[in-house]
Amino acid sequence: MQWSPSVICIVWIQIFLMFLPTTKCQMLYDSNKENWDLQNQMMKMKDEMIRLRQENQMNGKVVAFSATADSSIRQTITKEREIIILKKVLNNEGDGYNSETGIFTAPMAGKYAFYFSVQVRPNKRLGIYLYVNDDKKAEALAGLNIEHFDTGSNMATLSLQKNDRVCIKSHPKNDQIVDIQFSGNSFSGFLLSGK
Repeated sequence: MQWSPSVICIVWIQIFLMFLPTTKCQMLYDSNKENWDLQNQMMKMKDEMIRLRQENQMNGKVVAFSATADSSIRQTITKEREIIILKKVLNNEGDGYNSETGIFTAPMAGKYAFYFSVQVRPNKRLGIYLYVNDDKKAEALAGLNIEHFDTGSNMATLSLQKNDRVCIKSHPKNDQIVDIQFSGNSFSGFLLSGK
């Protein structure tokens, strides 16, 4: 029969303890018991820390998205109040942004920050609005730079209710055909604080 190293160690400790005076054995036993108790307490604290971290991750929901245009996917804006659909999603924590519709739906009530930009070719112009549901909240304008691309941008912080819908749309008086296909066209947002 072959013994494992831990069994051999226990046997040696027992032999050693047989030759120690009783008070030293009791001290060693007490010391080991204290160590064992401390290890149990540490394990309980570690388990509680893991539980709290998991609970915090579930309650402290992260909501953040960022989408941009892509030169391989072009959207041609031909009319007024047309939703700008940015299909290249860089980040979508909380799954609030839909790249098929261009709409962000707030997964929870709170204060949000939104950034949006528009970029047009030379001799073109386009104004865009940030909408919450059907209400205009902020505007950005780019255009009529004869020699170069032009970019306009804006940022807004807004209080939203759960399921409010946020998007960017072309200006209500858009009268030009404009291609949205470069990374200067972007839409981003993130939760600042939940209610």
